[in-house]
Amino acid sequence: MLAAWHRFKYPHLSVGAIASGAPVDFYIGEGVQKRFLDAYTHTFEKYGGEKGCGEALTKGLNRLPTASHEELAAAGVRPCGGFDSESVDQYGFYAKGALSSLAMIDYPYPCGFIAPLPANPVKNACRLINSEGSLKNLHDAVLTYVNATGNLDCVDLKAELVGKKDSFRPNNSPVVGGSDLGVTAWNYQACTELLLEPITSDGYGFYPEDRSQVRQVESNCAARFGVRPRPFWMPLAFGIGSDYSTHMSNIIFMENEKDPWHVGTVSIPPVGGFNSTVVRMLTEGGAHHQDLRFSSEYDSDGVKKARLFERETVQAWLAHL
Repeated sequence: MLAAWHRFKYPHLSVGAIASGAPVDFYIGEGVQKRFLDAYTHTFEKYGGEKGCGEALTKGLNRLPTASHEELAAAGVRPCGGFDSESVDQYGFYAKGALSSLAMIDYPYPCGFIAPLPANPVKNACRLINSEGSLKNLHDAVLTYVNATGNLDCVDLKAELVGKKDSFRPNNSPVVGGSDLGVTAWNYQACTELLLEPITSDGYGFYPEDRSQVRQVESNCAARFGVRPRPFWMPLAFGIGSDYSTHMSNIIFMENEKDPWHVGTVSIPPVGGFNSTVVRMLTEGGAHHQDLRFSSEYDSDGVKKARLFERETVQAWLAHL
């Protein structure tokens, strides 16, 4: 995102930009939550290794809004501090955040980028998800992500939607064993600029809130950081999809198929901009910015082609200096 925004604001200071996994057109009112959900259930369906995994996942998620505390407890859900009137809604958001992020980082090799996970973690989760939409199986799949270290005794539902001061993790510390992405700093960004991108699910999961949750986000931001979001500032300051495709040059929006964040640039056509130098590509079989990670023998052909395209395009940009 920073690469694209820099190119947008200061085109005279760069030759071009590779924006990988960069949802620069991801704003309230665009139906992004449903698109995000559809994108990550696609990953479970196509790459889960179990026939119908995406459909089974959807069944489980659809049961959550009407689940009782007793049903969640029987499924193994242990909220830090116990259940209260908000627990069901909060757990639904928590679970979606964890599972969408599992799709995001479904690398074909072991990786500790966010949480220490084995190769193909979506396949591991799909082995647990029951075709009948079992809440216990769904929660077991959630735990493969948020409790990869086995050190999590309870799920901190109160840390959802940019966290609260009464979070049950001391000083909002990350779960042991992960790299945490600077949870507090990122959530401050969500509270000031990146409104639809709070870090959730014990500091690791991502899931965009819908319109009905925005007021709660604003209240939590005021309580935790003393600031309130400006939800309509970013599209004015940094543009929407059509601005990039119409007015800019030399940007590669490289999206990866498994990564649900690719829905944040669907408004940008495959080829556009001055001299058709703004390009959006969807890399088959790739996880979050896998094109920018180290090469691996397990990379899909799509990822290999993406890297080659990026290399050749940058060489062409430099050749025209």
